[in-house]
Formats: sequence, C-alpha cells, structure tokens
Amino acid sequence: MPPLADSTGPFDLAFDLPLHPLAVHVPVVLLPLGAIGLVLVLLVPRWRGTLAWPVVAVLGIAAVGALVAKLSGDALAARVGSPGQHEQLGNWVLAMAAILFASALGWWLWQRHLRRRRRSGGVMGLIAGTVLATLALGSIIVAVLTGHTGATAVWEERIAAAGAGSTAAPTPSDANAAGDDEGEIGLAEVAQHDDAASCWVAIEGTVYDVTAWVPRHPGGPDRILAICGTDASEAFAAQHGGMALPAEQLSQFAIGALAER
Repeated sequence: MPPLADSTGPFDLAFDLPLHPLAVHVPVVLLPLGAIGLVLVLLVPRWRGTLAWPVVAVLGIAAVGALVAKLSGDALAARVGSPGQHEQLGNWVLAMAAILFASALGWWLWQRHLRRRRRSGGVMGLIAGTVLATLALGSIIVAVLTGHTGATAVWEERIAAAGAGSTAAPTPSDANAAGDDEGEIGLAEVAQHDDAASCWVAIEGTVYDVTAWVPRHPGGPDRILAICGTDASEAFAAQHGGMALPAEQLSQFAIGALAER
C-alpha cells in the first residue's frame, strides 16, 4: 500500500494510519454506555450513591472522545473528501455528548447537595430527571446513526463489489461498444457524458464510467459531477494522490483507454 502523505496536524495520523477510525470508537461506545447508565441511576435512586459518579466520568470521557473524533474526522475529510451525512451526524454527537455530560454533572452535584441537607428533589427533581433521560435517549440514537453512516461509507461499496463478483464493473475490453475499433475512447466522447445520467471521467490515460458512484461518493455527488466529462487526472491526484482505497474503488469503473490526442 502506498504511504500516506505527511501528517497535517496532531489529529491526522497515528502510527501512519488515520486517527479517526481509532478515535471514533470512544464516543460511539462510551456515549451510549454512559447514557444507559444515566437512565438506570435516574430510575433506581438507591444506585445513585455508587453509580452516579462513574456514569458522569464515562460521559466526560465520551465528550472528550467526541471532540477528538470530530477533529480527526476533519483531518481525514481533508484527505479523502467530506463523508456528507456522517460528518453532520458527527457534529451532533459532539454537541449531544457535551450537553449530556454538563447536564449529568450538574444534576449529580445537585443531588449531592440535596443528600447533605436530607432533602428530596420534589417536582424539580422529576423535571430534571425527565430532561436528562430524554437527552440520554437522544444521544444513544445519534451515536448509533453516526456509527452506521460511517460503516456504510467505508464498507457499502466494497460489499456490493464483492457480491457482484466478476460482473461488478465493465472491463477495458467492453469499451469497443463505446469507443473506436481498438477500444480507445477519445476525450471528445468523454465530454459527451457530463451529467448525473451518464458521468465519464478520464484519469491518467484510462476512462471510467462513474455514474453509479455519483450518489455514493463519501464527499457528496457534487464533487463527482464537477469533473464529469473531463480529464480529471490533476483533480484526482490532488485529492487522492498516493492513497490505495480511492484508486481501488476507481478501478472498478474502468471502461477503456483514453485515446491519444
């Protein structure tokens, strides 16, 4: 596998690998775990003395992990393009983790104050518990959706290609129907396929029909639509130069060689 480009910041690479796939496990695991623990201590008051502070600690670690996941995700997006919905949900995870931690910490300190004064929370305690439980359930939902969209962005195309087998994509020999008698395709013909209905690109002397990839591109369809019908060699090298996965994905859509001008 070609080496990745030099690191662009402290949240970019770890041991020459992207930090994000490692960092993202912290909020995806600990945020739901802490949220479930919070609901339990809300429902079972006798557990609060022993479980409340570990739950708050877990939520604090999850909030820090969400921040690291966000920053490392931005660094990874700078290399491979924005993951679209996954990035948006990642922002929600960070916000929910921070809000839930701050709320749980405030609630825990308030409960300690009430216990020292031997008082109950009354109506305010019921309202606070309801709000916290709602935030906890919302955090679980957002964390699960974020993890799912991230896994989809990484694995959906690979699974589909593996399932399709040898028929996953056209091969260069199939280009006779689209190009000249020798299987080469001219840039003028590539230029005719310049929209979402039929999107061809030429990259480093090979023509690719990436129509099926347009709606699945992790960075959003606009990045692909902008290069449809063109020689996108420079754009591809600038965005994905030296990276194995984008080159591997692109190879599935090769339909022929670009004719020399």
